Amino acid sequence: MKDMKRLFGYMGPYKKDMILGALFVMIETGFELFIPIMISNLIDIGVANHDVNYIYVKGVQMALLALGALVTGLLYAHFSAKASYGWGAEIRKAEYARVQQYAFSNLDHFVTSSLITRMTTDVNVLQNMIISGFRPITRGPSLLIMGIGLSFYMNPKLAFVFVVCTPILAIILFLIVRKVAPMYTRLQSIMDRLNQVVQENLTAIRAVKAFVRDEYEEDKFEEVNRDMAKSSETTFHYAVLNLPAFQGIMYTTIVMILWFGGNMILKSELAVGNLTGFLSYKIFRRKPRHI
Repeated sequence: MKDMKRLFGYMGPYKKDMILGALFVMIETGFELFIPIMISNLIDIGVANHDVNYIYVKGVQMALLALGALVTGLLYAHFSAKASYGWGAEIRKAEYARVQQYAFSNLDHFVTSSLITRMTTDVNVLQNMIISGFRPITRGPSLLIMGIGLSFYMNPKLAFVFVVCTPILAIILFLIVRKVAPMYTRLQSIMDRLNQVVQENLTAIRAVKAFVRDEYEEDKFEEVNRDMAKSSETTFHYAVLNLPAFQGIMYTTIVMILWFGGNMILKSELAVGNLTGFLSYKIFRRKPRHI
């Protein structure tokens, strides 16, 4: 956590862009979450009463909400890209300046391949975290809080399905992350070793050929490459478990909503439009995983 705070300290002039990006994501989420309410009213009031004028009005309102979501989504993309690549440039600049200040003892301690990885691959990972990860991190809690709140507004009894399923999903994802996080650390160290082997071979390529050490170098590369493949396979074997867990909970929730909601419709405790709105909220709650 201290390392992340230190890295975010290099955000500098790009903090404003990140804040604006988060703001536009939340506004976009609000626009999208009001659409199911419009659909519910359209079905329960407009379709049920054969009120064509009401249907047109709600259709125009939904189109305006969709347009607002599109515009705010584009603005988020602009500000997040500006923040992520600017932040990456500042981190690389700081790393390069620090390396120039290293004494010979520091250079003996840090492997050259590791320093190269820190300034290239690791910085790219941080940039991708903003580009690909900042949106679901910001959008997810917004969808969760506002979605559950609007679900209780539509029908508090049926909304308890979300309250039961959400903690179960959170526990499963927490266990997966706790298992996978140390594996990524080991994978990064193996990547450093792989870069080191390649760099040593390319730097001393004339000596390798002069002393006929081709097979030895190939065996050394094959060993570290095999370790890299094995570690990657093990890591992603557990990392991809989040998708079936998410899908299983999601479809279980849909079945429960249809089961309880259908019985409530038969008892005249729930309107058809409200059930449609609930299913829409379930689809929206699925989006943070993919957007």
